[in-house]
Amino acid sequence: MSSPHNILTPVQQDALKEIFNIGSGNAATTLSEAIHQPVLVSVPQIKVSTVQEALSSLVKPDLPVVCLVNIFVGDLSGCTLWLMPGDSALAFARECWHKMPRAKNEAEFHFGHIHLEISSVLTESYLSALSDMLELTSIPSPPLMLSGPMQKVMGRILGEYARFGEVLAYVQNRFRFPGEAGTASGYFMMLPDAASLKRIMTAMKVEGP
Repeated sequence: MSSPHNILTPVQQDALKEIFNIGSGNAATTLSEAIHQPVLVSVPQIKVSTVQEALSSLVKPDLPVVCLVNIFVGDLSGCTLWLMPGDSALAFARECWHKMPRAKNEAEFHFGHIHLEISSVLTESYLSALSDMLELTSIPSPPLMLSGPMQKVMGRILGEYARFGEVLAYVQNRFRFPGEAGTASGYFMMLPDAASLKRIMTAMKVEGP
């Protein structure tokens, strides 16, 4: 894992894309049932870069965002991120609150509760897919909410990974939510640590040369 250009072979990338495509499909279905509205999801993107390259690639580094971080441990370790621009995160949470059965029973609107549930649903769906297909079980922590400019938030999270090596590999999906006030979008990322990525490859029998 010494170079961003050779950390994953094309065969490995295709294998990862296949399994995370199943995970994203399951996540979209489960999330749609939880928030009672349609959910569209992109094909997962497998990305490899240094931490600095990942931060430099941010399109709007000063954009305020809300980000939920789930750390998971077990056969696989790493974290997931649920990220939504701040200007749409609040409006989207309000729309969900009016449609979610459990939220309707709450006397007050809880912005954080909505996004915490979304983050948990997505994380558990992905980890469940890995468990079912590869027999690699992990347990997620309760989500941690961060907010602020995108570069600052992502820098804090990815900076933790810089301690384990210069290169990181991650899976990214875009989730879209068509609604009465337009389509809101959020991004989900899964970042396994280097040892866990190797375990996934071994379980899929695409370890490489």
